[in-house]
Amino acid sequence: MTEQYSEHNDREKLWELIKDVRFTMISHQAETQEIHSQPMTMLNSEKMHESQNLYFIMKDTNDIVQAINAGRQHLGLSFAKPSDDIYVSISAHGEISTDRILIEELWNPWAENWFEGKDDPSVRVLIAKAVSAEYWNVKDNKVTHLLKVLKGNITGKPEEPDTDHAKVQL
Repeated sequence: MTEQYSEHNDREKLWELIKDVRFTMISHQAETQEIHSQPMTMLNSEKMHESQNLYFIMKDTNDIVQAINAGRQHLGLSFAKPSDDIYVSISAHGEISTDRILIEELWNPWAENWFEGKDDPSVRVLIAKAVSAEYWNVKDNKVTHLLKVLKGNITGKPEEPDTDHAKVQL
C-alpha cells in the first residue's frame, strides 16, 4: 500500500510541476541511433488522466510517430519553466493511437492549424506513459538565489540553492 501511495504522490507532484508548461521537448532515437528532439504542445487538461499519461497530437509523418512505429518507443520529455525555476525530465514509453474518442477529447483550435479537421486520416495521438522522472524545483526566490551566487563568488565557497530535487520511478 505504501509503494502505491508513494507512486501516486510522485505522479501528483510531477503533474503539479508541469501542468502549466505546455511546450515540451520530446526526444526519440532516430534510425541512425542519434537522439533527435522537437518541441510539441502537451494537451493534457484536468479532465484527462494527467497522472497516468501525457498526450500530444501529431501527424502520421512525424519523426516521433515513425520511430515508435519502428519499435523505438523510448522517449525523453523535458519541461522547463524558468520563471519559477522548475525543470522536469521524464523518461517515457510512447504509443501511437488513432482512437477517435481520444482525438475528440484532445482536439482544440490549435490542431485546426495542422490538420483538415478531426477526421483527417493523418491525425495521430502520442500517448507518453511515464516510466521515471527527475525534477528540480528551486525554492529560493530570485533575490536569495542571486545573493547565494554572489556570496559564493566572493568567498569561493558556492552555496547551493534550496532546491526540491528527486528521481522517481513511476
